[in-house]
Amino acid sequence: MINISKVKFGIVAALFVIIFVNPVFVVGQSPDAIQKKDGIVLLENFEDDPVGGFPLEWYDRDGNKKLVNHSKKFTKNYLYKVAQDSGNKFLHYEGTAAKHINLPLINEDKENIYNINLYETPVLSWKIRAHELPKNARENDDDVNDSVASIYVAFDMGRVALFKKVPKTIRYSWSSTLQKGKTASKLFGNQQIIIVKSGKEDSGKWITFERNLVEDYRRMFGDDPPKTPIAILILSDGDSTGSFVKADYDDIMLKPE
Repeated sequence: MINISKVKFGIVAALFVIIFVNPVFVVGQSPDAIQKKDGIVLLENFEDDPVGGFPLEWYDRDGNKKLVNHSKKFTKNYLYKVAQDSGNKFLHYEGTAAKHINLPLINEDKENIYNINLYETPVLSWKIRAHELPKNARENDDDVNDSVASIYVAFDMGRVALFKKVPKTIRYSWSSTLQKGKTASKLFGNQQIIIVKSGKEDSGKWITFERNLVEDYRRMFGDDPPKTPIAILILSDGDSTGSFVKADYDDIMLKPE
């Protein structure tokens, strides 16, 4: 039996097998829920979510149920809450526990609920405000694999064994120690890590990141990505290093070049 109590590089396959082989995601969204302006697909800005609660459209680590529909006992280690500052809402993480949360981009019928076409909107944009980074953490070392803030994009299914499939994923991470631009690979190449920022510089400030997913996918996997990713996942944690971690997320969107 696969142990998924700590879902990181070596065992993140278990998470994605559960999420995407047995999907129980939303049946669909109304076109009114899809926010587009100037060709931009706004995936999340947390403005419609209640302050102090979980974001309404995000699911638990294993994709079984929306966080808002779980019991308090179940979600005690999901340390993400919607917060507000100067009239702006955002997602706040504060603590140590490692729990991914995920935003599905397809439904259980594999329909494209956000009408995404990466070849029209290839640029993933998001904002991070890092406050407390995990001490001496490195994303390429499972023993100290913590991050103040990471965003994963899950794509099509790859293979780690003859009968076992996991999605190809790119993880964009603000690292405590690894240099910006550093890359790493896990799960027989199915999970690729790109460090987008390093160290404490700019802590406490909102930083906007932009990555061309089509270009990164081609560079990391050697072929063209599917036009629709499977999901966006978020992870902040300090459990491997025993660190207190604090970070904010906002304005996740796909943009034209």
